Amino acid sequence: MAAMKKHLKGITLLELLVAIAISGIFLTGVLEAFVYIIRTTDRAETQLEAVTNARSALERMAIDIKAARIDPRYPIQHFVGESLDLPYGDGIDNDGDGRVDEEIRQGADDDGDFQVSVDDLHVAFDGGVRERSALTNFGDLGDRNVDEDCRFSADTIEFITYPDLDNPGFREQRIRYAIGDFDGQTNVLIREVTHNPNSPTQMRIERDPIAFNVLSLSFLYWDPNRIPMNWVTTWDSLYAPLFPDPQIELPAAVHICITVYAGSNPFNEYRPGDRVETITLETIVTNEQVLKDARYKKLL
Repeated sequence: MAAMKKHLKGITLLELLVAIAISGIFLTGVLEAFVYIIRTTDRAETQLEAVTNARSALERMAIDIKAARIDPRYPIQHFVGESLDLPYGDGIDNDGDGRVDEEIRQGADDDGDFQVSVDDLHVAFDGGVRERSALTNFGDLGDRNVDEDCRFSADTIEFITYPDLDNPGFREQRIRYAIGDFDGQTNVLIREVTHNPNSPTQMRIERDPIAFNVLSLSFLYWDPNRIPMNWVTTWDSLYAPLFPDPQIELPAAVHICITVYAGSNPFNEYRPGDRVETITLETIVTNEQVLKDARYKKLL
């Protein structure tokens, strides 16, 4: 028994320190991995929330814009789009040309970095089909280096959806989309609906938030009266009698682009012009009535 006790040996201070150091290194690695996972998860959740926010707004606007139509019972149609380009963007050089936020979202190459042989993305398709052949070799919406490093916009759109003869319950509405304040929050995309706008006794206004933390809202309008047809940044059907022939009152399509905040910091810490993470979604809404109009000139 005495011999066994003689061979027992305790842990020395040096061995303890080495064990603590090794454990510390291991725990530090685990902690860093844990923090990285948490941050990545938070960032993914923030971006997913931003995408959901923007997508729901696009879907709502698309539904309303599709309801805009030309009604021959009304002498004056109402479809107005106003453009407001802001002096800043996301603060990031998105196209890698050494300049930041130099483009204006207008469907054209206004910063001069479009190259026909490299960047025209709709020249050749299988079977010899060409998309928008009238615009081949011109920088326009959909081409690389066109509208790739844009400043933010605060555009507005307003139009009337007239009563539907096939749906007696559908009344006249004036719908307006714009970025504004709502219940103390800024940068809210607001859908304002004026019911029965031409009846003072029955007129009623509703304002609903469609998306939050909206940094940019941009609309482009496919003008069926231009030769060649192209995108324009504003529209006012009041001036339809002054349009070139065929004087179609509504655009054939509307391009919508929305940019929402996707940063990890609270939104109220963002200041215009800051470098910021964003999510941008866009879509094109066609007006079937215009496309089927006998006056509409199809592009070859």
